[in-house]
This record gives sequence, C-alpha cells and structure tokens, in this order.
Amino acid sequence: MEENIRNLVKVSRYYGVNKDYVIAGGGNTSYKNTDNLWIKASGVSLANISSDGFVCLSRSKLRIIYVKKYSNNSAQREIEVKNDLNGAIVSKNRKRPSVESSLHDIIDYPFVVHTHPTLVNSLLCSKKARILSGELFGDDILFIKYTDPGYTLFKKVSDELVRFRKLKGFDPKIILLENHGIIVSGESIQEIKDIYKNIEKAILKKIKLVLPGNNSQTFNTAIKELVVNCIKNNKSGVVNTISSDIIREFVRDKTSFEDVETAFTPDHIVYCKSHYLFVDDKEESKALEDLKAFNNKYGYYPKIIAIKNKGLLIIEDNISSADIVKEMILNMMKISIYARSFGGSKSLDDKKIAFIENWEAENYRKQMIENVNQEL
Repeated sequence: MEENIRNLVKVSRYYGVNKDYVIAGGGNTSYKNTDNLWIKASGVSLANISSDGFVCLSRSKLRIIYVKKYSNNSAQREIEVKNDLNGAIVSKNRKRPSVESSLHDIIDYPFVVHTHPTLVNSLLCSKKARILSGELFGDDILFIKYTDPGYTLFKKVSDELVRFRKLKGFDPKIILLENHGIIVSGESIQEIKDIYKNIEKAILKKIKLVLPGNNSQTFNTAIKELVVNCIKNNKSGVVNTISSDIIREFVRDKTSFEDVETAFTPDHIVYCKSHYLFVDDKEESKALEDLKAFNNKYGYYPKIIAIKNKGLLIIEDNISSADIVKEMILNMMKISIYARSFGGSKSLDDKKIAFIENWEAENYRKQMIENVNQEL
C-alpha cells in the first residue's frame, strides 16, 4: 500500500512540474484498491504534492453518489454532492476531496492521471476534435463531448463507460474530455507514462506549425498608467507588461486577438476569467472607454488586455497570481496555433462559461492556490 501511494506522489509530481501538462491547481491524480480511493485534495498543486495532499475516501460511501437523486438546481446539486463527498472521507487530514472523485472511482484501473496538456487540448479545443480523435487513436478511447465539470461530468462519463463496457468488455485507458483535458488510467504509473508518450507522438505527427518564440520581455505603454488609475479604486494589485514573438502574433490587430479573446477551458476561466480586451495605446481616450464598457458588460475589469502591436497587460492581485494568468494566456495562444492543424480553435460558449464562473468548487480551488502562493 505505501509503495502505491509513493508511486502516486511520484507520477503526480512528474506531470505537475511540467506546465505543458498542468498549470496552478489544475488536473488531479488517484490510486484505488478494493476499499478506498486516494485522490488529490482540491486546491493542492500536483507539482509539490506529498502523501498528505491526498484525501482517502471510502469507495462504498462514494457509491451513494452513483444512485442518489439530487436537486435539479445546479448550485444546490453541487452543494449536496460536496456534502456526500465529504461524508466519504476516511482520511485524518480532512482535506476537501476533488470534485472528480466519483469519476476516478468508476474507472476500472488502479492509477488515474487527469491533466490538461497543451498538445492534447489543441486537439480537444478544436473544431474537429471528435472526428480527429477517432482517426488518431482508434475506437478503444472514449471521447466525451463538453460537459459541465463535477457531478454532471461524472454522470456523463459513467453512462458512456457502461455503453463502452457492453461493447468492448473492458474500460478505455484514454478518456478525452472536449475543451477540458485527458484522463489516462492503467495498472502502473509506467503504463500511464507510456500511454501519454504515444498520445503526444500521434498528435505531433498531425501538427505542421511551429510555435513562435516565447522570449519574454517588457514594454512601455501609457495604457498601463491609465489602467492602474482606472482600477485602483476597485482593488489593489499589480499590472505587468509582457511581450514575445508568440504574443505579438496575436496582438497585431483585433482580428488576430479574436482567436484567444474568450476562454477555451474551465482552467482558463478560473484563473483568467472568460473574456479579455484588445486596445490601441495610440488611442488613449477610446481605450479608457473600452475598459469601462468592458466592466459594465461583464461586471469586472479584464485580467488580460492586449495592446495593439506591443504585447499584453496582466492585471492581478499579486505577483504569483499574475504569473499564473500569464501562463494561462500563453497556454491559450499555443493551443490556438496548434489547433490550426485541426480545423481551428473553438472557445466555450456563454452558457458553459456561466456555470464555471458561478461554481463554488472552482472558486474554492482558485482560493486555495492563491493562499498557497501568498505563503511562498
């Protein structure tokens, strides 16, 4: 048992330290035996997780969630599911289990590693995601059309697994979640690593574009002071400038920026909000009007502002959070470029965005990560 938990820690850190797989508190991992499931606690980073970062749950108590009838109101339903997840805890640390605990539990392999890889999401956030997933990986994988995370996703995957098992007689080791990420499972962590490598090779063979350089640099713009003056009465924080070859490709004009002006995945929403602003710093008065109009429309100031032909302004409460926002928007840009090989990128629509923005579980995860960052 102790060896399996040590292996779980190893594989979690292996993918957690690599920002091509996981940024901030994204992704989760688990190990299970007949009686219990050990899964990453919500808000804990995979990059530096220890055995104490996992929550041990009773699998028999988790099965209550399989059959229980919950409220039709999504907010109330998620509270009820959270309470039942907490009721399944057998750990002494009493950390909050991942909302995807039930999903990990229904997969018929001991080790499960769920990540949000840039390469994989360039396919899953594309217009041809479903058809190309089948072409690349055959019919032994399970493709799940975008579904709200949490209980709804668990039920969707559960139903699809039942159908898959009847057809195939075994569980898929690869589950692709549209506009979300990938779940890889297996008998050992080496098997999981091998599966990930094969997935990467298959996708890279299809990608014919090379990413522009990411040689980060700062730049000067009068818009920075304008933004600081505009938002300072609303919150304190930092406003950073950043530019690079890949960023400049997306800020040439408003049309170029449209490819990344709306979030692709739940992670992008959690850390960057769902919409971003493009302005020309040669038109300061219009930029100020656009900034205020953005706030009036969405109820918040943008965390990301694209400055025409220059770069990005990253606006956050502190330096650590600003770094995460920077990594997320760069992730979106990489996905967008790679997705050109798969018919172009596809953002989340307003209904899907609204669920994530109002979901208590994701707000909790973000707050936990921010608390850890402030302590470092």
